[in-house]
Amino acid sequence: MANVIPSSREAMIAWFADRDNDWAAAPAAIGLTAAQVTQLSALVTAAQNALAAATAARIASKDATLNYHITADALREFGGDLVKVIKAYADLTNNPTVYSTASIPPPAPPTPAGPPVQPTDLAAQLLPGGGLRLTWKGTIAQKAYFSVYRRAEGQTSFTLVDSPAAKSYDDFTIPTGANSVTYYIQARRDDFRVDSPYFQVNFGSGAGTTVTTLSMAA
Repeated sequence: MANVIPSSREAMIAWFADRDNDWAAAPAAIGLTAAQVTQLSALVTAAQNALAAATAARIASKDATLNYHITADALREFGGDLVKVIKAYADLTNNPTVYSTASIPPPAPPTPAGPPVQPTDLAAQLLPGGGLRLTWKGTIAQKAYFSVYRRAEGQTSFTLVDSPAAKSYDDFTIPTGANSVTYYIQARRDDFRVDSPYFQVNFGSGAGTTVTTLSMAA
């Protein structure tokens, strides 16, 4: 029987439905009774009705799920826009109680950026007119900037000469007659300070300039 009757329920219902009328026409000719064929017809009809109901239910379920997704997505979009309006109003009025009134969590405070990275790869290039172009590697992300400190030959302390946002600085204020100057670059962000190593530029009339890293800045 397993080889004759289809294994799937839908195919099995169709298989018996195709034979129902023929079996009912002459049940005795195939070894069945009229009562058996009548019961078979009732079961075929019941199975067909149940299949139709299940199919309709599946279609209705899919339609209901689709409608649920559409309406929920519409709610998310419109409600999200309202939340943006509430946040903007709280910012505009500078009134944090708006968040508690609307039962919306306030934005988290910004995470402190921390200290900037140490400036590295310091170099100097002689410019026409006697100036020096200082360059270095570092970062200006999250409001970081730099301060350039210089100590000329004969001076005992460093002097702040400028605070550029870029990773270079042209120094045209070197004291006249100085044979060497020493620099360090300080990376700054908020209250953080990170110093580069010292580097010294020696001026020579024939060989141009030489740059020597001396030690870490104190």
